[in-house]
Amino acid sequence: MWHHWVPAVWRGPWPFEIGLFFFLTLTGFLITRILLRERTVCECGGGKWRVKTYLHFQKRRMMRILVPCYAAMLFAIVVGAPDIRQNFPVYFLHVSNFHIAGMNGWPSGTAHYWTMAIQMQFYLVWPLVMFCIPRRFLTATLFVCVALAPVSRMIFARCFPEIHHVEAITLTAMDYFGVGAFLALALERGMSRGDVRMTRIAWVAFLGYAILYVFNEMGQPVAGLRYIQQTLVSVVFAGVISSTLAGFDGLRGKLLDHPAVQHVGRLSFGLYLFHTPVPLFLGHVLPFLWSPFFTGPWQALRLLVFGLTSWGLAYLCWRFLETRTAHPSRHVVANPPNQ
Repeated sequence: MWHHWVPAVWRGPWPFEIGLFFFLTLTGFLITRILLRERTVCECGGGKWRVKTYLHFQKRRMMRILVPCYAAMLFAIVVGAPDIRQNFPVYFLHVSNFHIAGMNGWPSGTAHYWTMAIQMQFYLVWPLVMFCIPRRFLTATLFVCVALAPVSRMIFARCFPEIHHVEAITLTAMDYFGVGAFLALALERGMSRGDVRMTRIAWVAFLGYAILYVFNEMGQPVAGLRYIQQTLVSVVFAGVISSTLAGFDGLRGKLLDHPAVQHVGRLSFGLYLFHTPVPLFLGHVLPFLWSPFFTGPWQALRLLVFGLTSWGLAYLCWRFLETRTAHPSRHVVANPPNQ
């Protein structure tokens, strides 16, 4: 939200969009963990289970995600987001990432939907990978998925200059999903939560990412290695997830358990969906927010209104859409003893 709302001079050199990369890595971990558990239970039960389990997984995902998502898309259309009005099929079919990748800039009010499109494509394909690939080949499969991302980033950057947002192409995000999936697979195979080896690997990856990021910001990207920069940050996030699973004591634990933080967590999906069209909406109902008065430090007041409006829409989304469509699974999978 900060990345989308504030002037570039306020953001400075810091990669505020990094939260997105964490979310993609977390998705790869959580979804893979769910699918591996379901596969274990179904294989123990025997019979033909893949099609039924795949369809049940899709039903849960779609009910949880699509109803709020389409509500937010309709809201964006109503408040005048231009690109979704002109190209609504690519948004509603969740292929907007390929459309946005070729744009010179980012579409007003709907710039974030390329990430939703990648998510939906991942949800459709990933269960097939987890259910159909023999277990002995899963490690190699995940390695290939991770390697596809930096290789595809290099190919697109060198061979397809007409693609302005390479990161919006699904293949280029596979290292986030794949590294998260690696962590899920490692835990299933006996690695402990917060394993010190994972922590050390994450710190090494953070050092490499920081070096590459600084060189890139200086306008001197390291040839070749620049394409693994995002792969390194996904490894960092895998370390964060591993440590989080082990739990936090002291101040960090109290902070994460605080009701206000938990409240933001509950509303996070709605905040993600609605925050980009909020300025367009407020442009209709409170146009004075763009008067000369709200310049310089007074822009903070405009941001406050953006935040409160987004919170209100996210709360309505959670209260009337998300909680009514999030049905518990009828296939309850017990946690393995080491989980």
